[in-house]
Amino acid sequence: MILNSLVKESLALPLLYYLKTCESIILVIVLLIEKDKKISQSLSFFIENQMKCKVVIANSKKEAESLYNEYTFDMVICGEPLPDGEALELLEAWMNRNPKLISVLMTVKSDEHLRQKAFKAGVSGYLVKPFDLTQLEEIMGLSKL
Repeated sequence: MILNSLVKESLALPLLYYLKTCESIILVIVLLIEKDKKISQSLSFFIENQMKCKVVIANSKKEAESLYNEYTFDMVICGEPLPDGEALELLEAWMNRNPKLISVLMTVKSDEHLRQKAFKAGVSGYLVKPFDLTQLEEIMGLSKL
């Protein structure tokens, strides 16, 4: 994973903290797109505390596009459906721009056609809600630090 340089005030302070405390730490920046605020807060807490990644939350496609166009992310975890667009279309467009992007589609649909479509589009992981957090860890390819 590459270390991103973010200038947004809410992101820059933790990044500087990591750089000052241990120069060998590689900070993974995750964009979490989820309309359900309880789910996004729970996942964010888990990812930041257990996986030692920085999480930025967006609650809509529009908000996510704005963040993605302004900053560089190593991973995108996107809930389906979004209130203002298709999650898979969004992930596919971003993966076309950045083939190294790790992307995860979370959905309430246990739909084999959607699953195959997601993997054909290049999505790294497909999770059916509710899911076990170890499944997310496996997809992220990171172990607890």
